Formats: sequence, C-alpha cells, structure tokens
Amino acid sequence: MRFLVDANVVLYSAVPSPYQGPCRQVLRAVASGQAQGSMSTAAMEEVWHLELSGRAGPLEGLTRRAYEVFAPLLPVTDDAFQYALNLAAPGVGANDRLHAAICSAHGIPVICSADAGFDGVPGLRRVDPLDGPGLQRMLG
Repeated sequence: MRFLVDANVVLYSAVPSPYQGPCRQVLRAVASGQAQGSMSTAAMEEVWHLELSGRAGPLEGLTRRAYEVFAPLLPVTDDAFQYALNLAAPGVGANDRLHAAICSAHGIPVICSADAGFDGVPGLRRVDPLDGPGLQRMLG
C-alpha cells in the first residue's frame, strides 16, 4: 500500500516520546523497501525548518538522513497547489492541505501522521503511528 509520510513521523522518530518507536518502525520499513512510503518536498521542508530552528531539540543531520530514505521526493505541482487551495477541509492548515493534495495528485490513499486534522480530509485515510493494527496493515 502506498502512503505519504508526514513530517511529524520523521520528527517523532528522533525525539523521546511514545511515538518514537513506531515512527522509527515506519522509517526502517521504507528504508528497507518493505513499505511503499513517500515524502513530499513540502513535508521534508517542515523537517528541515524544525532542524535548523532548534525548536525541537538537537536534530542535526535528521533532514539529510530522511532525504536518503525518501528520495526522490514527490513535488508540489501547480495542479496539487490548486487542489490544496480548493480543498474543503476546515481547520486544516496550508501545508497539511498541500500534503493532502499531493496524495490526491499521486493516487496515494493514506497518510501516516500523528496529526488528527487529516481525519477530516475527504478521500484521505490517516494512519496514526500509535495505531498498532493500522500501522501493521499499512506497512504490509
């Protein structure tokens, strides 16, 4: 099953929290080729922004390591941007709308994210990394 990996999965894989183990599991599965996870340039930029800002703690090298796992990144195209602008999803922010639009543009039905805001996006199913059975189904 193809799925998009949200920036928070990469970030939580690097910081101590209940999400750390499951998020590392997602990254390992994608890196090994066991799972079909992708990231977009928009999601990777979020990781990089937090790494450079230092707001999430010391994350030096996280973006580069994530890029090695997910390259090539899915682009933000004009069509995806227009889709995001027209997305009827109250309470969903700009970057999250882009993530949903990228899923739509690439025929990706699932996003792996800790962000429950995606639950209200039409046509997109969210798998929370803490949802053990859902995570296992997604990873195959």
